Amino acid sequence: MQQRHAWCDGTDRTATQLPSLPLEPRAPLEVIADAFADASPALIAERELLSRIDTKYVVPVTTLGELLADLGHAYAAIRSGNTAWAAYQSTYFDTPDLQCFHDHRRGRRLRHKIRIRHYPARALSFLELKTKCNDLVTTKHRLALTLDQQHLAEPERAFLRARTGLLADVVGPVLHVDYRRLSLVGRALHERVTIDVDMDCTGQAGEKKSLGAIAIVEIKRAGLSTASPMAARLARTGYRECSISKYIAAVTRLRPDTAHNRLLPSLRALHRIG
Repeated sequence: MQQRHAWCDGTDRTATQLPSLPLEPRAPLEVIADAFADASPALIAERELLSRIDTKYVVPVTTLGELLADLGHAYAAIRSGNTAWAAYQSTYFDTPDLQCFHDHRRGRRLRHKIRIRHYPARALSFLELKTKCNDLVTTKHRLALTLDQQHLAEPERAFLRARTGLLADVVGPVLHVDYRRLSLVGRALHERVTIDVDMDCTGQAGEKKSLGAIAIVEIKRAGLSTASPMAARLARTGYRECSISKYIAAVTRLRPDTAHNRLLPSLRALHRIG
């Protein structure tokens, strides 16, 4: 009987050439990624999904081999160089009283997440704004930056001001998160799946915390009516959706005295695994 988990309470390969490969549980991360064909540039562009519905899950890293086994028929991997596990570096911006964090914590229907994200393997940097304007739909806007830019100058604040109003003038850097990500795109379905591991956060004073041996799995799709092989696999193995993100988790790790009662079910899942 399959064990169930309920962590959350409340080298040329193309997508048509590489077959799905069976994987053993607890397989090394690179071996897990090798089971997926390379996503073509055209397929990646088709699956950009800047307006989408996101669902997140927290799982132990050690279960990724089991969760991703035999899904090569459904997804292809985005690779940077010779690896599918790309390094990401994000600096998150918020107000001095953490308005963006608390808007999420309180479940406000309109809320924003602001970050500068660096993609070292691709030598790219972007200012990224994610806006959630109801309980489901997330819209992402981004602005190309000078490589490794860490600050918001007037052009960046103008970009934010046009989309967030006065919030743009009062946000500043709050924390940094470094991690590795496996990005999968649906071969037939209009869907993306990202899996983040090795997440380490650093506060503005230099304090450091690890988010532990967890993976945050996020499914991004045009609508919930779309049948998702990854969502079905997670459901069969007993994992439930969590209202958590790297920024929210990092704030609660670096600033444990910050109010977060409404987030406790998801945070307990994270702490139990990590």
